[in-house]
Amino acid sequence: MDKVQNLKDKARAFRTLLQTHDWKDTDAQLLLRWLTPLFEEIEAGLVQPPQHYQYRFALGKDNTFYEPGSPFAEAEAQFVSALEDWESQEWYQKFMEKNNDGKD
Repeated sequence: MDKVQNLKDKARAFRTLLQTHDWKDTDAQLLLRWLTPLFEEIEAGLVQPPQHYQYRFALGKDNTFYEPGSPFAEAEAQFVSALEDWESQEWYQKFMEKNNDGKD
């Protein structure tokens, strides 16, 4: 899949999740407010991966928003992965090789 299209898809999914929860979760509401300009630039095709994700732990590193059981954790991780283009990064490729050894 094209990197830009992948980013658009992941951004759309993360944005939709934040929009779904913004009425009942102030953290989702804040992050949505901060990320909306970025989401709009991504949708317009103005953002090309890799780009640094500036909002990592914007809510505070110990915030429950970032916990693995949170409904946001996986969607945000997929979005950040697409934005920063982890798949093309050497550290990510080594990590994937290490974790896939013997699993094929």
